[in-house]
Amino acid sequence: MLLTIVRHGETGGNVSDTLQGQRHGELSAKGRRQAEALAKCLSAEHFDAIWSTDLQRGLDTTKLICRHHSVPVRTDPLLRERHFGVFQGKNRTKFYAHENALDHPFDHRPEGGESFLDLRARAERFIDMLNGKYHDESILIVAHGDTIRMMLGVIQGLSVQEARQIAQLNGCLNVLRLESEGRFEVVVRNSVDHLPEKDISSNKTAV
Repeated sequence: MLLTIVRHGETGGNVSDTLQGQRHGELSAKGRRQAEALAKCLSAEHFDAIWSTDLQRGLDTTKLICRHHSVPVRTDPLLRERHFGVFQGKNRTKFYAHENALDHPFDHRPEGGESFLDLRARAERFIDMLNGKYHDESILIVAHGDTIRMMLGVIQGLSVQEARQIAQLNGCLNVLRLESEGRFEVVVRNSVDHLPEKDISSNKTAV
């Protein structure tokens, strides 16, 4: 199995340092250019299946990529970003400053939302679904920063704390190849080589 995992393009919420979580969000002009650059980069690739988050910022990225592919897009709520509950729409930096100061930050479940452990469990369910459904196929996945971090953590056997530190820029590309004994080789991670310099976002953690 070959997994190509991409993060959606930049949104207005990313620029304003806002916790978007499971709000839909809208691609900025730069975000559309990032998605178009991804589309061009992946235009010659073959995909047997395409999976996308059902949140609009991800779907809009997926639709631009899929102009070059005839494979139907499947959406799954498991690919949504972490739900921040009552903090959605609030300042991202302030939220994480508070959460990271807690004794057990990855257990922290905001009112009406998810903890990082919840998100990792959700990412694991999606990876388990892929492992049960596909074998030698090439799969494209479009999702969100923290969701991708947790998926990569599951695949690589990392702790939540380790996975949380994986950089994932807007419009980045990750490619992983399944080797023997169920182990994945990371071919590229957080690659933005396909993006013009002016379209590379600086914020590695915005969601």
